[in-house]
Amino acid sequence: MAQVTFGGLSATTFSDIGGAVSDLFAASAARSKAQGLRTEAEQYTLAAGLADQNAKFTEQSTAIKEYQQSRDIQKTIGSQQAAVASSGFAASGSALDIERDSANQGAIAQGVLAQQGLIEEAGFEEQAASYRLMAEASSNAANAADKAATGDTIAAYIKGAAAIATLF
Repeated sequence: MAQVTFGGLSATTFSDIGGAVSDLFAASAARSKAQGLRTEAEQYTLAAGLADQNAKFTEQSTAIKEYQQSRDIQKTIGSQQAAVASSGFAASGSALDIERDSANQGAIAQGVLAQQGLIEEAGFEEQAASYRLMAEASSNAANAADKAATGDTIAAYIKGAAAIATLF
């Protein structure tokens, strides 16, 4: 089948021009996508930093709560000792049993408080690590979109050159 031309313009010329324009739009879209992915990566990085801060706040808050718990334990035992002494009893027998039980209950409460703080801290650290992975994935996708944009641009130039070549 013979190729139809119009003043030096053939169907191939129009096809190449159309392909070049299409590739230029694809390159523009890939660049826009890359920018969006970079913004997403920045947001994940910011979220990771906030999760790190929350882990530190939890650590400090837990230390304060442990100190308060320790003071409460000491106050309770001190009150019990004062009550025994003011009643004229010796620090022996049941009085010591009550103090020991209070100390044990306080130690359990303090242990639970410390463990709960560690669990909460670990949760924030895991959250920060997850956000960092998502930021890395977004950055990698942005780099891939940049490469696609470069490839589309090169393809557009080649198709444009091919369209010009069909004129001669």
